[in-house]
Amino acid sequence: MKKLLLAITLLLSINIYAQNKDIKMTMLKPGAGDKIINGQPFQIEYIITNNGTVATATTDSMIVLYFLNNQQVIVGGQSPAFYTNRVLAAGDTIWRKLTLNLTINGLSGPATLPFCTRVYAQTGNVTIDPDQTNNVSCANIVAPVSEVEKAIENLQIYPNPATHVLNISFDYAQAKQINIIDLNGRIVEQVQIEGTNTAINTGNLSNGIYLYQINSVDGSLIKSGKFTIDK
Repeated sequence: MKKLLLAITLLLSINIYAQNKDIKMTMLKPGAGDKIINGQPFQIEYIITNNGTVATATTDSMIVLYFLNNQQVIVGGQSPAFYTNRVLAAGDTIWRKLTLNLTINGLSGPATLPFCTRVYAQTGNVTIDPDQTNNVSCANIVAPVSEVEKAIENLQIYPNPATHVLNISFDYAQAKQINIIDLNGRIVEQVQIEGTNTAINTGNLSNGIYLYQINSVDGSLIKSGKFTIDK
């Protein structure tokens, strides 16, 4: 009889354990290597999955927090995110996509940092999720990146080789002037930047290799490179 009771108790324990609620977090954005522009909007996208075998209850809550370099991120009152009275059947998901601005202090230049989203599933202050190994999802992002670095990444020079016109597409409000320099170091063209696309007339220039310099309103060099004229 004792053996029978022990077997029944063991089976009940296994059954209860098998029916645990298991909440899984999967972060889609930002992804590994994504760059967060300091002070500029960036996207967070994630999926919460009921990875367990039983549904959540209306009394259960799910709280999502964001962390950068293991420090909680509070931005515009949008963290944390609360999900209450949400019944998730086994396998059901919650998908969310939002845009936040993030100002990162204390860094002198770009750095690779872990950005994580974590979900806490609980009733009151008691967790409903015994296995929390899949409650957090992280990606190593690059931050902070300045506005000018973002603009340099999107710089376009075309066509190259050029014939009669060289287009320089550069979206940075502080960019003022483009100098075209020959290989002897002489400035052969000087064009003021207006808008995000500057067309430079190269019709009077000889075939060969030239340098371009993009300068800011204070005269400092933002970006330089080379292009070819081939008529």
